[in-house]
Amino acid sequence: MTNRNRCNRSRVSKNRVHKFRQAVLSSLLAVAVLASGSLALMCGAAGASADTSAYATASTAVGGVNDSSITGSGGKISLDVRDADIRDLMSALSLKMGVNIVLLEDKAAKVSLQLDNTSPRQVLELLMQSQGLAYLQEGDIIVVGSPAKLHKDFFNQMHVTRFDTYFIPAEELKRLISQMGLSLKGVTSDANPNVLWVQGTVQDLRKVRELIQAVDSVDAQATLNHKTITLTHISPDRALELMMMAGVLPERFVMLDNRIMVFDRKLFNRWDEVQAMMQSIDTPSAVRQKVFVYQLKNTVAGDAGQRLEDLGFAGVKTSAYNYDRFGKELMVACPPQLENDVRSALFNIDQARFKTRVPVMTENGDNARNKLDAHRQLLSQLSGVPVSSMYLSNNLSGTAKEPLYVLWVEESPDKVQLIKDLIEELDTGSSGSSDE
Repeated sequence: MTNRNRCNRSRVSKNRVHKFRQAVLSSLLAVAVLASGSLALMCGAAGASADTSAYATASTAVGGVNDSSITGSGGKISLDVRDADIRDLMSALSLKMGVNIVLLEDKAAKVSLQLDNTSPRQVLELLMQSQGLAYLQEGDIIVVGSPAKLHKDFFNQMHVTRFDTYFIPAEELKRLISQMGLSLKGVTSDANPNVLWVQGTVQDLRKVRELIQAVDSVDAQATLNHKTITLTHISPDRALELMMMAGVLPERFVMLDNRIMVFDRKLFNRWDEVQAMMQSIDTPSAVRQKVFVYQLKNTVAGDAGQRLEDLGFAGVKTSAYNYDRFGKELMVACPPQLENDVRSALFNIDQARFKTRVPVMTENGDNARNKLDAHRQLLSQLSGVPVSSMYLSNNLSGTAKEPLYVLWVEESPDKVQLIKDLIEELDTGSSGSSDE
């Protein structure tokens, strides 16, 4: 690059920053006239410009945000605030980020956040998400406000970004973008069918990029199909964290305000399980809960979950997906301080119990014994109970013309019940009762 090109690029950048500052000042003046000073500027950048230095700055030591509320070093901070004024929190963030933050909203919203080892930028993103706000940035100035207000007052300063795709056509991408509910003003196709131009806020442009990463693959036509998880109590970040703990984290997804668009076809066949799991963890208490999957050996998940519930642990929820009668995996959501106690309880619940002898099937007529033997082989394969624990009786009818045989099992009550449930599922009928 020649010196002249470098100078021209530098001049363009300075002009853009200057125009952005002018737009900020215009908005400041307009809001000041309407709201008499309800707009706040948080200064954190060294050497704030003369254009903005006339506006008052907020202190980080008021409104519940003080030196002990935000701690950390090395680019990461820990945050613990309760019912703090959003302006005070942004003021503290501006100092940590070394930028000037302009808040356009006139309502002094109260914010509660508790985060550990998080970058100031991530804190800002989470704060925006929790309050339904967006932001624009140019140089050391960040303007925060509702998407509608940013589009109204700063649309000309929004970046127009080109997105290139390899496999998915731009028109298909536009269709998906329209389903995301983003506040994008300009989404236009190019003469090139794999180029899309988009104009919007920083967050919205990032979501478009995430969408392309999720669907732009060799099997693009297949990845266009998606399913949506809609959340009521927990954030998409927290939902994905809990899904990861449960071992069902999608590989292709896009997080929105209270939704997760999932493009992972491997999960579609298990979608009933995913929905059942989300219903059990999307609760107010799950915001801070620990989630794990407990692998059982002797007890089916449904029975283990019921026995755990009978123990009366407060704030503990379980889910056996759709296989509570047969599965051995139990998902547990519990307060972190109870995790060890819950695991210990499940360990005791899952202990092998004394064996009992129980009849589970009867068969009469021709080939009755052969039929029961065939069922015995299948039930052993399905339940894991060895064939040697299943017995065929002698003919109980007393006559060879109408033989009657019984299949009986010598096993723990849990495994006996598993076999009886399998028989019911196979719709072959069962008889006898368990002497538990």
